Amino acid sequence: MATVEPEIEKNFIEDSLGVTSQSFGEQITHTIWVEANKSPNISGSTFNKRLIVVGKCKILSIKRGAFGKSVEVEFHLYNVSEICSESEDSFTIKYNGDNNEQLGITMKAPLEKLQILIRAIRTSYRRITCGFPETSMMKLNLPETKLIDFEVPLIMSSAHGFVDGYIAHSYYYLKVYKSVGTLDFIRLIEALYSNDVTEIDFTQMAGIEPSSELSFNLFTAITSLRNNTYFKSVNLSGLPHPNIISAIGMCLETNKSITKLNLSNLRVEQSFQPLANGLVKNPSNVIQELDLSKNIIPYPIMATLCECFSKFSHGLVSLNLSKCDLLPKTISILFESFERNFGMSLAIRYLNLSHNKFGDIGSQAIGGWMAKIRGCHSLDCLVLANCNLNFQLMGPPLRVVDIARLDLSLNRIDRASAKILGNEVFDTVANLCELNFSGCTMNADSLEDIFISFNRNRKIANISLNLSHNALGAREATLMSKSISGCRYLEALDISNNRLNSRSLIELLNAIKNIDQFNLHELNIANNYFAQGPEGDLLCQQLAHLINTFPTIRTLNISGGKYPLSKSLTPLLESLIKNNSLKELNISDNGLGDSMASIIGEMLRENTSLIYLNLDNNQFGLSGWTAIAQPLLFDINRTLNHLIFPKTLASAYTSTLIQNFASTLQSFGALSKDKRNQIITLFQKMQDKLAENRFETSVLDSVYVSEYYNKTPYTVHIPEDYVTPLVDVPEHLSSLPPPSSPTLFESVNSSGTISNFTTTTTTATVVATNSSSNVLQHSINMNNGGSNSNINTSNSSVGSVNNTGTTNNSVNGNKQQQQLNGAGSSTPITTTGDRNQRSRSNSNSTASSVISKRSNASTSAAPPRQLITQTSDWQPNEESEADIYDTSFVAYSTDDESDNYTQDSYDDNSSRKSKQQPMRKSKPKSIKSNASVSSVKSSASVKSVSSVKSASSVKSASSVKSASSVKSASSVKSSNSVKSSKSSQKEVPPPIVINHEDSSEQEEEEQDEPKLEPYQEEQEQEEQEEEEEEQENIESQTDQDEQVDFQEDDNERENNNLNEFHSDSQKVL
Repeated sequence: MATVEPEIEKNFIEDSLGVTSQSFGEQITHTIWVEANKSPNISGSTFNKRLIVVGKCKILSIKRGAFGKSVEVEFHLYNVSEICSESEDSFTIKYNGDNNEQLGITMKAPLEKLQILIRAIRTSYRRITCGFPETSMMKLNLPETKLIDFEVPLIMSSAHGFVDGYIAHSYYYLKVYKSVGTLDFIRLIEALYSNDVTEIDFTQMAGIEPSSELSFNLFTAITSLRNNTYFKSVNLSGLPHPNIISAIGMCLETNKSITKLNLSNLRVEQSFQPLANGLVKNPSNVIQELDLSKNIIPYPIMATLCECFSKFSHGLVSLNLSKCDLLPKTISILFESFERNFGMSLAIRYLNLSHNKFGDIGSQAIGGWMAKIRGCHSLDCLVLANCNLNFQLMGPPLRVVDIARLDLSLNRIDRASAKILGNEVFDTVANLCELNFSGCTMNADSLEDIFISFNRNRKIANISLNLSHNALGAREATLMSKSISGCRYLEALDISNNRLNSRSLIELLNAIKNIDQFNLHELNIANNYFAQGPEGDLLCQQLAHLINTFPTIRTLNISGGKYPLSKSLTPLLESLIKNNSLKELNISDNGLGDSMASIIGEMLRENTSLIYLNLDNNQFGLSGWTAIAQPLLFDINRTLNHLIFPKTLASAYTSTLIQNFASTLQSFGALSKDKRNQIITLFQKMQDKLAENRFETSVLDSVYVSEYYNKTPYTVHIPEDYVTPLVDVPEHLSSLPPPSSPTLFESVNSSGTISNFTTTTTTATVVATNSSSNVLQHSINMNNGGSNSNINTSNSSVGSVNNTGTTNNSVNGNKQQQQLNGAGSSTPITTTGDRNQRSRSNSNSTASSVISKRSNASTSAAPPRQLITQTSDWQPNEESEADIYDTSFVAYSTDDESDNYTQDSYDDNSSRKSKQQPMRKSKPKSIKSNASVSSVKSSASVKSVSSVKSASSVKSASSVKSASSVKSASSVKSSNSVKSSKSSQKEVPPPIVINHEDSSEQEEEEQDEPKLEPYQEEQEQEEQEEEEEEQENIESQTDQDEQVDFQEDDNERENNNLNEFHSDSQKVL
């Protein structure tokens, strides 16, 4: 008789498997009763009757006994490493446990049942491993008799199996994150796939905010891209999630299809080391566009990234590292990696390193690289805004590179720099078409040298010149009016936000009219010192004559700002009634009222060429907006596509001011409810009509592309499914010896030589994760010296990555003492390496993460199970762009010569940078308060924290016996000397408090404080005045201090004896 198999309720199986009520997720695909044991071999343990449940992502083994039913074994299909067989009627599934231990389950059943069970497992497994390499797939060591064909061919889910992979990853991390995949995210992926969109933009997804009810697990979504072959671009910029870099690092370890990665402006501080490690571990990555801007990247992480760049097997087309707080030495190793792999760097078209401090070291590094790649590069756009450039070092290389788009804004260009740029660069370049000199503090002398070189150059075809934010005045306008007539190739001129008055602008306009072969397309004179009245009227008449005489002018910006033109714009607006060449006009912030709105409405009725019109921040009321809207609402004007008034529109919906000028303030609150609804409805109808106009314009064959409204940053266009190959390196470059690779722990000492870091009084744990869920921990132990004159350091060599990806760890002797001071010195000296290592370890504790191979020989498709991440509560400014002209903006290019970065000053600057960058959560250090630091600087005998200057008559001041007690009365006044100061009636500086545990760290903090230097100089002057008085009282104070010290020591000793006596008595009782 056949045995009756026990029954288990379906609801119990579904609950154990994790089946959800939604249309996706885990499902029961096959169930069967077999004899099974919990062992990876057939003789491991006793066989018992078990129900095997195969789901879409998991396998369960359920038992039923006298006390009920329960799940005996549960594991994810990603953990399966091998399916093998030891007999005809059995087979074994080997899988990895939570701690990466080797587990298994062996099953016995008739051959037909085993064949169906194995097919069900293989069917579920292949659906969730689409695109996985064979090296990470489970092994099938089964005879052919147990393998039967699949019932149906494989049908991948949307985006080359991404949906099923996402669901499988969600269940894999279910124990960690307590959440499964969301239906909204899956529907979005399906929509992207149906429209052939290969970019996954997480910033535009519903539920991206963690606090949203529709939020999904971003970490799971990113790790699902590990082996996906559909998506080519990933955008994660500006997201507030802490595990983005760890997830993308995991993804890049195996992904071979993502070509564009945007990680700009991450709103939670996190280490970029996993990203660098992932690129290093995957030599087959195809990243061609990388954007890491607006993030903090310290030296050790950049060293790993540079190691990856030097080993790229394809070309890097676009790199954006702006606002990353890169130091000169960090920039130097970046260009050294470019020189180690010329095939990669010669393919770069866009390079943005703005808002990083180059100094001499960085300028020399980029200049050397540009000098070598002359004539064989692909660089088209170079952005070096606010970089403190040394043009004497990098000026001549700019000539040989001949870049098309060059941005040197916010770099101080004096007369010497202007001469170098004029004589060495701009007089011979031929490909230059965009030049940005905004905010360079240029004066008339600098402009003269620049324009003289432009007049000598006969190779340039056209050029756009930006001279905004330079405080140009009447003298500069006079010089430009004399020189600009020779610039036949001038295509666009931006002189906005300067100090040019109406007379100076009229003088410039008259000079622009005399340009030979006039080809000016864009003119921007906004936010200058305009004046209403006759001068303003004359200026607008000149502008009207200019645009009517020269039809090549298509864009005009005359935004008013603090000095509006108001009714002086009447001649210009009246001339536009018959004009058919101007396409874009900006007259915002000009104080225009309803009377001017009537003229604008009449102009829109007759004009048929204007496409863009900016009317924002004016004084139009309800009547004025009605007059402007009539040509649009009655379909009289069908050419205007963009009518810009965002501030006015926002104020309308927020019930605030319509007008923004104090003269005629009106608010929606003063309007009746009907009038208020009327103007809001009017704005909505205007937006609808503009949308209709844009649609009609888009279907025309000849569509004008806006040069002002649609102006976007430089973008690199790469064909889809195209990987830029390495550029053929010329012989003169391939024969050069490559620079040496940077070490992760490397600093520049005061003598300019490179030395390894020494350790400080802290403990750091270096943790790295690999793809086999192994966590490799390497601790660097630092010891505190027993005395204050010696510092015991533990020198350890952290594992580094070699060419094959293996790890070499070498830890030298346990402890190695170094006596940093002489025999007579009593103050500990903090070495340069100590200071730099501490500052960099604070910014990233995983700076020396070790990349290792899998310790387990078995293959598995499982992603790393445990996520190692470091975050903090630091929240940056929510604004995506900082106002570079605000007073709080950090300008690297200043007049202070001491702020120039050289190799000797690199250490101090690196420590200063480490203070500016946000820190993650760590154990708080006992750092002296500002009052303590100032007291250290103001002490008459203390010149710095690392050295104690003793007075001439000091007794026994040659050594300091401990960090917690300083008995010398000549240099450091202790608390006892404060007591004795009452008798001498002299003001004594506060005592110096030295913490024994973190003394070296406190000294480093005080040494790295740059703002105390001028304060110290003032204190030194006070010291000289007080020194004579102190020397007269020093001997008497010393005797009194010693007597008080001895008396207090005796009292303390007696108190200790009494306490011990009482404690002994209590013990006896």
